[in-house]
Amino acid sequence: MQDLFSCTCPCCGGSLKFEASLQKVKCEYCDTEFEVNDLKELNDASNNIEENTSWEASSNEEFGLDDQLNVYLCETCGGEVMCDENTTSTLCPYCGNPVILKGRLTGGLKPNYIIPFKLEKDAAKNNLNNYFKGKILLPNDFKKLNEVKEVTSLYVPYWLFDASVSGMAKFRTTRVRTWSDSNYRYKETKHYQVIRGGDIAFEKLPVDASKKMDDQMMESIEPFDFKEAKDYNNAYIVGYAADKYDVSQEETFERANVRIKEGTVDALRSTIHNYDTVNLVDSTINYKSNSAYYAYYPVWTLNSLYKEKKYQFAMNGQTGKLTGNLPISFIKATIISLLSFIIFGAALFGLFYAIMSDSENRMIISVAAGLIGGIVLTVLVMYFLVRQIKPVRYQHGAASYVVDGSFDLTFKKDIYLYRTVTKTAIPKTNKK
Repeated sequence: MQDLFSCTCPCCGGSLKFEASLQKVKCEYCDTEFEVNDLKELNDASNNIEENTSWEASSNEEFGLDDQLNVYLCETCGGEVMCDENTTSTLCPYCGNPVILKGRLTGGLKPNYIIPFKLEKDAAKNNLNNYFKGKILLPNDFKKLNEVKEVTSLYVPYWLFDASVSGMAKFRTTRVRTWSDSNYRYKETKHYQVIRGGDIAFEKLPVDASKKMDDQMMESIEPFDFKEAKDYNNAYIVGYAADKYDVSQEETFERANVRIKEGTVDALRSTIHNYDTVNLVDSTINYKSNSAYYAYYPVWTLNSLYKEKKYQFAMNGQTGKLTGNLPISFIKATIISLLSFIIFGAALFGLFYAIMSDSENRMIISVAAGLIGGIVLTVLVMYFLVRQIKPVRYQHGAASYVVDGSFDLTFKKDIYLYRTVTKTAIPKTNKK
């Protein structure tokens, strides 16, 4: 039993002690009791796996003399664009200005794969026009005054990651039950510690390898369909600009690890059922194997100007998914917020006023419900409207890159911890 003394209480973090009289382990701080076998299994599952998220950098083939490409440097913004030797001029995909030939690239890593462009410039323009539709908070004059200054195609460099992972995650969960009698309403909450472990594999998870491209925007136009990828050939970039990587493979490991860990936890969480709340407490992952590749993915960049402010958009050149943050109309936001508060607040006030018809606190409770409920629902409405118009963000997890059929649940344990019961007095009715 000595190995249990170093455990901490899953409920409060206090020290545990085996109570001989109870034949159980008890927290000396919160007095929660645990069965010995359950606690030992819980502790083993939580602590026996050491997290290993190290990667081995892959060794890519370098460009040979026959693969030499031209490098153009933009004298306006310093952007570096890599093009086929047949290209005589191009435009900077970052600022839209003409670039000047400075030299030739000899050596450097050669991409393993490339996804060729499927959509042309007209598709990018059409998708941008459609993108503005349905954005409620968008200023009314945006479509009229917004000027698209440049639409540019670019092969963006990515590092792609394959990983076979063994993961373990610990969750705190609850089950809630309510009932009432003539005097009180009761709420019982049972608390559990839930452990899940499993194996899962991810394939060709992309991480942007260009410092000049906004990482959140690049993730926002995912996913790319790797099934259409080709072995790299210079012929695919003829007529397009292509940027060589300036973020090393090692520098992208951290972002790849975050998404793979999130994806593993999401898969483990999906096996938890019949609980009212599920909250992650801790997780570990261990790479059983991993590998990385270098690739070019097709992206259209669109730069526009509205009231002397620049807006940038990006479109997936394979799927047509387009994203970019838009301006918010302060007037629209204010009007919608006020209307939402009035409508929701009035509705909740009326609902509670009708329900509490026999209560002496009828007016107070109804007003409070209207105010609090109106504010909460208005905040939710505005949250979703703002997300609609500001969609550029890092993507959570890596669900789009899970290998079909690779997830295998290897460990499952649900341990009951303790229960709490609260009671609220039922307001007495005034009988006439």
